[in-house]
Order: sequence, then structure tokens, then C-alpha cells
Amino acid sequence: MKTYKGILFIVITLVASTLLWAFATPIETIHPIDMLSHIVGGLAITGFFLVFLLATRSKILERWFHGLEHVYTYHKFLAILSLGFVILHSQLQDMIPHGEKALDTPLSDLAKELGELAQYGFIGLIVIALFAKFLKYEHWRFIHRLLLIPYALGLYHAYFSSKYDLFQATPLGIFTVITAIVGTMSALYMLTMYQDMRFKHRGTVTGIRKVGPNAVELAITLNQKLSYREGQYIFLKIFQTGLEKAPHPFSISGGDGKTIFVTIKALGDFTTKVNTDIQLDTQVAIEGPYGHLNFDKGHQQQIWVAGGVGITPFYSYLQSRPINQDVELFYSFRGQNDALYKDFLQNYADNNKHFKVHFIDTTTMDRLDSLHFTVPVQSSIFLCGPAKMVKHLTKHFKSLSNEVDINFESFKFK
Repeated sequence: MKTYKGILFIVITLVASTLLWAFATPIETIHPIDMLSHIVGGLAITGFFLVFLLATRSKILERWFHGLEHVYTYHKFLAILSLGFVILHSQLQDMIPHGEKALDTPLSDLAKELGELAQYGFIGLIVIALFAKFLKYEHWRFIHRLLLIPYALGLYHAYFSSKYDLFQATPLGIFTVITAIVGTMSALYMLTMYQDMRFKHRGTVTGIRKVGPNAVELAITLNQKLSYREGQYIFLKIFQTGLEKAPHPFSISGGDGKTIFVTIKALGDFTTKVNTDIQLDTQVAIEGPYGHLNFDKGHQQQIWVAGGVGITPFYSYLQSRPINQDVELFYSFRGQNDALYKDFLQNYADNNKHFKVHFIDTTTMDRLDSLHFTVPVQSSIFLCGPAKMVKHLTKHFKSLSNEVDINFESFKFK
């Protein structure tokens, strides 16, 4: 499993939190239910520390999880899991016998009230975030920023209402302060410094080419060369009046590093406006590259599967060099107007004996399924396209053999 380092990091962190709370010495004797409530509450604040840390798009974490799409999958899972811990912690507190309730001081009373506010804040913001497909990307990002508020309230609640002295330099106190500081700094970094520190490559739109009725290819000339590998993608910010300035992910469809090309298909409000309104000389900023599609490291026998605009990483690789792997490409699209670079692909297949291409127009043909594929022994599979397609086909390929080498990208970060 290529994500084992990331999963191991999450498991070790949560297990460490559980053990440290379970074996810590409380200020006074506490009821077993109260002890369990503290353990669960500790898991909640540890879980949100991981949520904020994973949101930083750290290159190390990207490698550990083998791609940002996996990082964001676990980011979402941990947010839901941590919310569950918050609710369970509250329920357990209500089950503690009255005489065993938490400390009764002005600070602890305020901490209890702020803890309730944190709970409601987490519930409201995470529930809204789960309906991401109904939100504009910028609104979704704003909601994520607000999570810092209930997190801060939750930390205050933990420090001033707990029956464990978290201010002491005990293993639990040290673990809690480290995770609290890193979690808070991660959130503040994304709020205040990320945009300036990570978008170091600035550039200008120097070319606009329609590659289909609903897709445009932008040539971007950068102020400094971008080192990337064919198959990778970037986060792009466009500084043009009327266009959303939030960064969006796009595959690099070609270029020499000094000038790069990105292909943008009209799939939503932002990409539609880019297709219709983008202008020459528009200033942009780039972060990245990201992505782990590495065709050179695959086996000699390779199967490529592309859906819609997911053809761009394959197109980028093909136009950069003549391939010598034996490649069979399955390109699925909805209607001929959405078949990007079809003539190029057909011409490439006609002139390279190592390359075969199959065009699947889902308006007239069945969607891709297991009947389309024959997977040779010792072969590599590369997929890029809509998340549902990638998930469905990945499950199918894994059912054939645990030894299948599967590599994929799917742009779903909400």
C-alpha cells in the first residue's frame, strides 16, 4: 500500500494520545466514565491537530500519502472522526454521576461553556463542509478557515476544565502542548502565510488556444523555470477582474518549464468563466508541482485510462518524447466536443507501433467497465479523470490481483 507511511503516522499519533491520557495521573480521583471522557476528548483535539496539519499541503505528507488526493481523503475522514469524538466526549460527560463532575472554578465554568460552543461550531462547520459540491470553492475554503475558532475554544476547554494538569511537563502535557502549537500554527499558516510563501512562481498568460468548444489551453510564461515531470499538476491563481482568485488544480499539458501549458475544461462556474473571459497578459501565480504519475517507472506493459480532461497528463507525456513502452490508452469522454486532443492521439497511434488508443464516447457507447480491459502480467495501470470513474476502475483492477501496479490522480479536494 503506497499510503502506508501516512496511515502509520495517523495511527501512531492517535494511539499515542490514547495511551498518554489513559496512563496519566489525574489531579484527583476520577470516575471511570470521566477518565474515558478525557481520553475521548484528547482524541478529539489530537484529531483536529492532524486535520490542520494535513491541510498544509506539505511535500513530506504528500510523499507519505502518495499524493494530495490521498492527503485530502484522510483530512476529511479525520475531521468526521474528530467530530464524532467531540460528540461522544459530551455524551460521556453527561453520564458522569453528579458528585463526580468536573472542577468547579470560574475558569473551569468558562471552559465548560466554551467547550459547548466549540462542539456546536465543529458540528455546524463540518456539516456545511460535507456539502462541498453545493458550495463555491472560495466559500468552502472560508468555512475551513473558520474551524480554527472552535479548535481554539476546544483547547481552552481542555486546559482549564480537565482533571489532568496539562501545564506540567509530563508526557501528556508535552504531547498536548506540541500538538496544540503545531495544529494552531498550521491553521494560521494556511490563513496568513500560505498564499505568499508557496506561490513563488509568477507568470503571465501569453497564449490562449481553444482545444474544444468547452476547453481552452493557456500558455503561461513564468518569471522562473518550473521543474516538473510530465503527468504532474499545479495549483493556479489567476489575477483578473471578475475571476475568482482562489487556487485551483490543473494538470500541466506541456511546456519547457519556462513556458508551461495548462488545459482548462468548463466544468463549473470558475472554469466556465476562464473559458469565456480569460485575457492575454493576465497575471497568474503557481504552486507546485504535485502528483505521482511517473510513466517512466512503470512496467514495459502499460494501460492508461483517461476520463474527460484527465487526458492532459497523458498528452503531456506523449508530446514530450516518443515512447518505447507498450501502451494501450482508453480515453472516455462525453460527446465528440469533449474529446480533447483526439486527432493528436490518433496520429500518434498511427505512427508509433508501441501505442494503441481506444476512444469511448459515452453518448453512444457503454461506459468503461471490466469488459474493456485485458491486464497482462507485470503491467502498470495509470488512471486520471473524475473521482467516481477512478474509484470504480481502481476497485476493479485490484480485484484482479493484489500485485497490480495501479497509479492514479483524481482532482477532488473538497
